[in-house]
Amino acid sequence: MGNSGSAPEPDTDEFSSPAPAQEPAGLTLYKGERNSKGDFQWKEAAGGIHASLYDANEDATGRRPEWHFELEGGPVDLNAVIDDDFVFDLASRRVLFTVDNTIWALHTPAGGVFEALHAKYERALFENKWGLEDTLENRNKIMGTDGLQMIGKETAESLRAWADDMDVDVPTAAELSTPPRERLVGRRDAIHGLVMGAGDRSYLIRDGEINVMRNVLGGMEDAAVKLSFGMPESGGTPGTGRRSTRRSSLGPAAASGGGSLTPSRALLMAAESKMAMLTPLRKSNLIQADIETGRVVSEWSFQKDGVDIPMDDIVGDTKASQLEDRQTFLGLGTNRLVRWDMRDRAGVVQEMGSPIVQYAGGKDYARNTNFTCMATSGDGYVVVGSQDGRVRLYSESTLTQARTSIPSLGYPITDVDVTYDGRWVVATAAHYLMVVMTTYRPPGSEATLCGFTSRMGANSPAPRLLRLRLEDALRTVNKGFMSNFCVIGHASMARPSRAMAGNVCAARRRRAFSRTQSDESLSTTHRLGLIPSQGNKPLQKGRFTWVTERGRQERWVVASCGSYTVRWNLRVVKTANAQTVSGGGLTTVDQYQLLSKEEHVVDSAFMHDNFARSHGESMVVVTDNHVYNINDDEDSS
Repeated sequence: MGNSGSAPEPDTDEFSSPAPAQEPAGLTLYKGERNSKGDFQWKEAAGGIHASLYDANEDATGRRPEWHFELEGGPVDLNAVIDDDFVFDLASRRVLFTVDNTIWALHTPAGGVFEALHAKYERALFENKWGLEDTLENRNKIMGTDGLQMIGKETAESLRAWADDMDVDVPTAAELSTPPRERLVGRRDAIHGLVMGAGDRSYLIRDGEINVMRNVLGGMEDAAVKLSFGMPESGGTPGTGRRSTRRSSLGPAAASGGGSLTPSRALLMAAESKMAMLTPLRKSNLIQADIETGRVVSEWSFQKDGVDIPMDDIVGDTKASQLEDRQTFLGLGTNRLVRWDMRDRAGVVQEMGSPIVQYAGGKDYARNTNFTCMATSGDGYVVVGSQDGRVRLYSESTLTQARTSIPSLGYPITDVDVTYDGRWVVATAAHYLMVVMTTYRPPGSEATLCGFTSRMGANSPAPRLLRLRLEDALRTVNKGFMSNFCVIGHASMARPSRAMAGNVCAARRRRAFSRTQSDESLSTTHRLGLIPSQGNKPLQKGRFTWVTERGRQERWVVASCGSYTVRWNLRVVKTANAQTVSGGGLTTVDQYQLLSKEEHVVDSAFMHDNFARSHGESMVVVTDNHVYNINDDEDSS
């Protein structure tokens, strides 16, 4: 579904490096500025602009391509390295980009100029990213035959697939534009993380201690209790721990293991009565604490065939497993995906001081998969992100082979989430969130299949991107001109600055774009070869509304970015039209909300559905030193 157009054959010159052609004139350049009130606006900078694309390394033997976008004829000559932070606004025939932290928009006339520029840009982008000539053979080599369709442009069939999920649940204008209410509920020094509970408690991770928060309708409250878990000795002797009110003086833990534990990962288990923790100091060990007593009760070893296995992440078997008395969970390593069992081989829960977690299934990959994150659905489907930007979907029954592998769009995946019913996946990269619809219908069939249990391939609907507007991305670098809440009408690219090309003999090296048709261009996937930008803050921890039962639908997606929380309405994502595209032609959502804080946002997370108010969602925003409840309900104050 992603890209139904036929690709040119390799023996033609359709995918050769862009050839010289008459460069278009009559283009109008606009500059983005803020007025005295802080409102963003466009001002015409110059008309009669000439645009061209050229390879700065054309005459350099053995060097990879470095395509540039150059504009001449304005108040200043603009030169930018081609990367995937260009935004193509199809409705207004504008190209948006940044040079040296200034936002520009190039408006093109009708008659195919915009389409030609877009096609030539995509070809140049492919060569910059991969250092290879843009041929069909090279695209297949990098993305796979199915990958060209999976991350291709939106088609009519793909649009229908997304919209069919909507039923009659359409968000109102008031829901999208009404600012949520917030309330400060606590202050703590050096907050590093948040562990959300679906029961009566959640937890703030700090240096050497964990603060207990009480879950209430609409958010959380300070329970005035803190836990301090002593590090066990190497070898398994349980460490000490203390549970106290905030007012008591709590010194260093007395465990001979030394010091108090600050977990790198924490997982609630056993109906949220216990907390399993990973620590960077002992990556092949699992430390388990009893929350009721505030003590470390055991230290487990991750082992396979007597060999220690380091783990970087742990999650529950299912999205609701922390509410159940399960003894199994999933672990992730750089090249390893494992199901662990805390019972012995006879199925009995182990009670010894230093038990071994049983290897219950999974796979050690010989090649460098470089896994980074994972999440599970209500049925136990597993989604895994990786350093190379790929997203893999596994069924609940096997972890040995991904049913579907979604090609990279350009950046490492740092976080993933999946809806309870497994129909939607969100993958977080530094400058975009990618939302994937995992259900599809094979050609000529009325049956609905799922990418977790069968291979989606070319039948998959095109993913959609959630990105910040260029001017909002600049706010994450130079904060200012920003109210506490802002509704954004267009979402687009995230990286605010790009490297300048320097003084290049453009007349000798320039390759202006030719008048090619827009359906000749293909999508692109990776930016490892591009010059990195400086200063902007990455998107982090994209998540859906938290639902753990059937029949309830997730309604929002939230992420953090610098000192901001960004929130997209999932129903708007599902019904978006391809008016703005990025990432090789993918539909980019054009509406989101920004909530501003004075400090770095550590995490933005939805409360469990049990604690959401009746007229909206409830969310918690944690900064370096503060905790806020965020609510849509007008009575939440």
